[in-house]
Amino acid sequence: MQQNELPKILYLSDVPVELSSAGATLMYRLFEHYPKDKLVVIQAKGVSDNEPRIPGIPYHVFTGKLDRIRLTRFAKHTKGLVLAAQLLATGRTEKIIRSFKPDIIVTVTIRLLWVNAYRLSKKYNIPLYVILHDDWLTTENHGKWQSKLNKVFANMYRHASERFCISPNMEKNYFSLFGVHGKILYPSRGKNDHIFPVVTNRNKQSLKFCYAGSLFTGDFKPMLDTLAGIIGKLHGELHVFSYWNKEMMAQYKNLNEPHVIFHSFMHAEALMRKMNEEMDVAVLLNSFLHEGPFRYNFTSKLVDYVSAGLPVLFWGPASSGSTDWALSLGYEPIVTTNDNERIAALVNDFHNDDKRAAWAKKIREMGINEFSYEKNYHTFIDGVLSTVIKQ
Repeated sequence: MQQNELPKILYLSDVPVELSSAGATLMYRLFEHYPKDKLVVIQAKGVSDNEPRIPGIPYHVFTGKLDRIRLTRFAKHTKGLVLAAQLLATGRTEKIIRSFKPDIIVTVTIRLLWVNAYRLSKKYNIPLYVILHDDWLTTENHGKWQSKLNKVFANMYRHASERFCISPNMEKNYFSLFGVHGKILYPSRGKNDHIFPVVTNRNKQSLKFCYAGSLFTGDFKPMLDTLAGIIGKLHGELHVFSYWNKEMMAQYKNLNEPHVIFHSFMHAEALMRKMNEEMDVAVLLNSFLHEGPFRYNFTSKLVDYVSAGLPVLFWGPASSGSTDWALSLGYEPIVTTNDNERIAALVNDFHNDDKRAAWAKKIREMGINEFSYEKNYHTFIDGVLSTVIKQ
């Protein structure tokens, strides 16, 4: 595809285009090789100069004066003011639109900048393309304004020229609610990310399990604590590659044992290399406590686990997006109940060398194409071009 055929994109979202979180990583990978003169980024979260960013692209960081209050004890008293500031802060964006003259607007439905993207799309008659990582309808809570915002979300979804959902479950749910189809845009590898060999038998007596997901979801810490206890009894190790602090872990006895090793932040390439060279099994959790929202998401760390060549231990409800995907393709090492005996039996099964090697090969076969840069980039670009051409 010729670069002169690609549309000029105005990206307007609360999700920063940088390698810092799941949604941000996807946006970085979609835009990293996009023509520099055809992309302008407006994001509502500041970034550090030390964090990786796409060079040569104009960045505009919009942080409202009231935004810092959002995470303090005063948040509940100022929610209306913060909400109004976010919804009305379009002046600077309109100047950028008039100057840049974008062909399309791209947004992500996290927090509220997508509302501005929707309003500006209608006002300037610019096609809107929406990327949906989480189910905004269940993950956001804006108090007495939530009902009205839910209606705005529904109108925005129907208005969009294309909708890119993170999982088949999400796309099916939104079709049932809003009557229009979307496309599936899974988390993906970067264009130049290395794919490591599948990890097979290392001829070791003890196994190293690793977890690279979040520790902030309600029941993930106790679930991981349970796993740590089981792994310790089998003389293995649990390596945690996630943000943490001592206060977060203080009440979890097993997570404070010597066989649990916490690592500082590592970029994706270095993390995947370490997992491939040193780890034996990757752990993927989905929430029992928040089963509703997890039904529609898709765990981005699965992409890194597959690229690292590891077998994956799934633990979480069968309804969650990534677990449902794995079950539908016949992947076996999954526990879908909050049952300590069943998860202990599965951890023990991973000590069978033949099973572990077979599971590593199976998850690689399932995910290597599904999460490829080429497939997901073309899903995005083809979705954009097919509707841009029509308009």
